[in-house]
Amino acid sequence: METRKNPWEIPEWHSIGKEASLIRHLIGSGATSLGKANYADKIGEYYNAFFGLSVGIERLAKLILVVNYSLLNQGKMPNEKVVRKFGHNISDLVEAVDNISNEQELSLRYSKPTNSICKKVVECLDSFADARRGRYANFSSLGNPNLSSEEPIEKWWSIVAEEILKEHYYGKRVQHKVESNARVTHDIVTPFSMVLHTNETGEMMQDVFTASVRTGQTDIVQRYGRYYALSVVRWLSCVYVEIAEHASYKKQIDAFYGSWEHLQTYTVSDDFLKTRKVWPLT
Repeated sequence: METRKNPWEIPEWHSIGKEASLIRHLIGSGATSLGKANYADKIGEYYNAFFGLSVGIERLAKLILVVNYSLLNQGKMPNEKVVRKFGHNISDLVEAVDNISNEQELSLRYSKPTNSICKKVVECLDSFADARRGRYANFSSLGNPNLSSEEPIEKWWSIVAEEILKEHYYGKRVQHKVESNARVTHDIVTPFSMVLHTNETGEMMQDVFTASVRTGQTDIVQRYGRYYALSVVRWLSCVYVEIAEHASYKKQIDAFYGSWEHLQTYTVSDDFLKTRKVWPLT
């Protein structure tokens, strides 16, 4: 009976483990920043969130495609040329992972989220991953003002945040509470203060009431934006955990052994996704 190699002696095992660790912390950094971003003193946290989440989700999806390739090719690893063909389009990569999950008949603890907000999260991150429309939109708009609508923060608030507010704020008790508090703050502070801010969509805010309401809305968007983004991550993580365990235990492809432990931090309940502010879990 052939003795299996010690994973420490397999170069690919080290590479896969490092990649999984990188993904874990990219996503964690992005999720943490998303829960802190606001229009005032932490506008840069939006960009940090988009960078971490877009790159982390892209690489997690590709890691799943790598496992699937190995399963389909008797344990052989894809070369760089094959990995490049996976592309950078996050929406396409997410769709590819969904197909793999169905083809491999994986039994997942958490299935793919199908609500419209999660779809819009993927859409925004996909747009940000496009250099011209996303990461470099601010520079691109200098020579072409028509591209200003592609500014990532404005796009996030218009597409994702407004959808979150429709679901969790407008017409709810929390809206009445936020606006009541804003009126009180406005009455107390206005006589000796001045407000001059722009919100995430570039609109001017010049009174205490408007700014206070936006602050209350931001609290909702921070919490649920992080939750819906992590819902997508949770599903992808579940896919990776299942397919990597299958490759290691059932097919004896030891390059993936234990690498799933890096991603299990995201396979937690909604309570954690909604309330935990610092990611990844330790």
